[in-house]
Amino acid sequence: LLRLSNNTLTGTIPTEVGRMEKLTGFSLAVNDMRSSMPTELGLLTALTSLSFFDNAAISGSIVSELANLSTLKVLRLFGTQLSGSVPSSLCVRLERAEMDCDGRVQCDCCTAPGTDFVAGSPCETAATP
Repeated sequence: LLRLSNNTLTGTIPTEVGRMEKLTGFSLAVNDMRSSMPTELGLLTALTSLSFFDNAAISGSIVSELANLSTLKVLRLFGTQLSGSVPSSLCVRLERAEMDCDGRVQCDCCTAPGTDFVAGSPCETAATP
């Protein structure tokens, strides 16, 4: 587990993070990272939790390589400038998804059967008619 949340970190997410293949949890939440999502995240095949929430300067596309994360159960991407969609093959495996479904992000995960949403989470709010 690498939890770097709430540390006022700045800079980019290093591509070298993909070398930490036994990493089970990765959180950069509540920082000031100015980065895109590195494709190397797809190499973290033991990952069960990924949190980048509340990093308003993380931007670019949600990488398709997330589909390689067969053990990922929790994905928290709200409060970023990410765009695109989470791979549908990943959505069906997630137990919890929190992201901004505001037009930039297509939220198929918000309607995936069996996915847990906390009241008030960004996905649940956006998915509610």
